[in-house]
Amino acid sequence: MAILSDHGSGPAELLGRATVEVASLSEVLWAARTDAELLEVGVAVAELRAVLAAVEAGAVAEVEARGAAKRAGWGSTADWLTHVGGLRRGAGRRVVRRARALTGDRCATAAALADGAVSPEQADVVLDAVEELPGAPLLRRRGETHLLEQARCLDATDLARAGRHLAQVVDPDRVERRLEAALDREERAAHLGRFLTVTDDGAGGVRVKGRGSVEDGAILRAALLPLTRPQPTGDDPAALKADPRDHGARLWDALVTTAQHALDTGLPPASHGQVPRVAVTIDLDDLRDGLDVGEGEAEDGLRLSAAAVRRLACDAGIVPVVLGGESQVLDVGRERRRVTTAIWQALVARDRHCAFPSCTRPPVMCHAHHLVHWADGGPTSLDNLVLLCGHHHRLVHHTPWQARIAADGRPEFLPPPRRAGQAVQPIRHRPRRE
Repeated sequence: MAILSDHGSGPAELLGRATVEVASLSEVLWAARTDAELLEVGVAVAELRAVLAAVEAGAVAEVEARGAAKRAGWGSTADWLTHVGGLRRGAGRRVVRRARALTGDRCATAAALADGAVSPEQADVVLDAVEELPGAPLLRRRGETHLLEQARCLDATDLARAGRHLAQVVDPDRVERRLEAALDREERAAHLGRFLTVTDDGAGGVRVKGRGSVEDGAILRAALLPLTRPQPTGDDPAALKADPRDHGARLWDALVTTAQHALDTGLPPASHGQVPRVAVTIDLDDLRDGLDVGEGEAEDGLRLSAAAVRRLACDAGIVPVVLGGESQVLDVGRERRRVTTAIWQALVARDRHCAFPSCTRPPVMCHAHHLVHWADGGPTSLDNLVLLCGHHHRLVHHTPWQARIAADGRPEFLPPPRRAGQAVQPIRHRPRRE
């Protein structure tokens, strides 16, 4: 039980004083602070959010157990929370569910939240993922422990993927049935509700708004993202300036360029030596069976049902990606420096996205980096390549960071030592707080 520092002070008074102290930071001149201080502030704020969520959970669970909100005239604890917190409708119920779980069987998650080790969003992911596991208490506790370990390096999005994978390993049949049914319902609804509008915004421009299925989105991304690479500007090659456009502007320009290209030539633009296509990884048996089971994943992370993948495959070739197999030539030796289409497909299948620890930029924004430079005798082959986005490609080239292929055939990275002569361990994931 916590002991308050001042006699006679209750939790509300203590939180009030803390609020005043934190509010005083709004007067800080952040521009005068160093990079290290600003990054430390970000970490401290993240920890404070987590601790406050843990405090909230304890108090809300007790309010719910006593019915205190109802006695005060509110319809429910959720209604009270929604009102006092200015939340969206439905958010109050989620806070109540989180509080019940954290003060019940999920005490390990509550402790991690109180320590600032996980964020409120990560805690929600863990709670939801554990609920998807079979009801055996020991199994659920082990699943909770595993996900909390994963949370040290993964953000909430990747942690949710880990939770789905855990459920699939523990109870694959149930998970496949539920996911397939959910995906199929969502895809039908999205397809039936598809639309696109281009309207005058009244300010000399147009506003584009639309909605479609994940299948449609995968096709649009595959066509547009190759054209969104930043383009340096300037006439003098020695004094090029960074592309002033943000990602949204580049994506808009890519849409216009694609439409104009279609009008001018009727041909799609090229990407990595081939026309843009949707690359989907799926079990071959699921694709062959013709049953509505299984799912595929596009190279940018979008999940598609087996039925959607089969629709895409109706007008596409099936390219087997077997690393080191005979279906594709994965090693072009010393004769060519450029990465072939076959090697690029194998590289994407292996790395999925930028391989630098905790970076998830999609392959279309990445380069094939030679671990041993081609000019130094390194071959253009899968075991000498790693997928890196532009930022991390430059980082590996110009800083002490090193990349290599581990014994299991996957890339790993050696960070710079914090002190001269210090031994470092290879990593594949970076802790969220260093």
